[in-house]
Amino acid sequence: MRREASDRLRAKLVECGAAGIVLTTTDNVGYLSGFESVMDGWRQPEPISAVFLPASADLPVTLFLPEASLISLVVAAREGQDLLFDRLRTFDFLNFCVTARSLDMDLELPADVLEELNTLSTHIDGNCASNIINSLAECLRHQGLVGETVLFDDMRVAMALNQASGQQYADGLETIMAARSIKTSSEIDVFRETGEKADRVLEFTVGELRCGRSWAEIEKRVAHFMIDEDIDPLPQSPMLFGGSYDAIFRPDLFRTFYDRPFAPGDIAILETQGRYKNTWIDINRTAHFGKAPPAYREQHAQVQRCFSEMIAQLKPGANTAAICESVRASAAQELTVPEKLLMITHSIGRVPLESPVPFPSTGLRAATEGFEVKPSMVLSVDCLYFGSRYGPSHMENVFLIGEDRAESMYRYPLDLIETD
Repeated sequence: MRREASDRLRAKLVECGAAGIVLTTTDNVGYLSGFESVMDGWRQPEPISAVFLPASADLPVTLFLPEASLISLVVAAREGQDLLFDRLRTFDFLNFCVTARSLDMDLELPADVLEELNTLSTHIDGNCASNIINSLAECLRHQGLVGETVLFDDMRVAMALNQASGQQYADGLETIMAARSIKTSSEIDVFRETGEKADRVLEFTVGELRCGRSWAEIEKRVAHFMIDEDIDPLPQSPMLFGGSYDAIFRPDLFRTFYDRPFAPGDIAILETQGRYKNTWIDINRTAHFGKAPPAYREQHAQVQRCFSEMIAQLKPGANTAAICESVRASAAQELTVPEKLLMITHSIGRVPLESPVPFPSTGLRAATEGFEVKPSMVLSVDCLYFGSRYGPSHMENVFLIGEDRAESMYRYPLDLIETD
């Protein structure tokens, strides 16, 4: 997977005439190299690892990490993780590495661990630098690239290198996101696993819905189930719409009451989100407590027809915004307020939005202009109706784009869920 990803990214570097790309944000480092720091969970605003991919295949792919973290490469190898690097460079992280270098007469590492560490040491270039910027600067100087344009996914890192060594730089965020939007065969395999996980989570969630229970009670049960399934729940809430967001969204916008137990006639929007093997889950269904009125059932069926029409057009060569406009002009007109139907298609992967749209990719233009659908993309399709007459009707699935059609990664039915 890593070589497939690096080859695609290297081709893009050649296209734009860049000498290479420096990646320092957690997801990009993990995407290209497979390396994950135990400190990534700290959500540091500054990078604590990096990877440099040169445009020339004759130059090495270099992984940068704190010297004290070298042991994590041994652990990763033993766990069978897919890592990509040709050379290593190390730097100090606070005084952790200084402490790790201190001799301890009572510490004796097993012979096999020492052997693996010694093997890793043969891949290290240069001395341990005082910080990550100096380590990057020395690498680029060593490879003779200071006068060449190198791309960066973090422009603060780029500017620091420019000040330190005169490094020529340009923004590489769109380049890496364009590469990430086309999935490798290994990523697609994980998405298939993730789809099975998503179906299990939603099935569990629906089984927990009953009158008399509160949103918070159900949410806690769902979070525990996710963790048992090796899924990292969405921070703060594994269910996107509900009581946890009462300070941000008006509860009546979703007809999901957060401050009292569920009662007959209530509507719950079930969007269970989390990450499994660094791959995002994004599934959305609508549940009605008790038997729904005929008018609401018909509204949900209308939204489902809109969704089906979107999927029928989700093929290579199509434009995501054009698909939505086509549905808006046809099937959506059956709804009471067509303008309240939110339709959008976005790329998904290590984060919920990996859309290959120029920065800022979350602005209105990303939805109104869209992007071209390509084979091996994995796209999330949202069809969310916010009408007030009967209440909302939402649905969302993730699709793998094949040569001539879209394949749903989720199998849970789109039909309206009605509890006993």
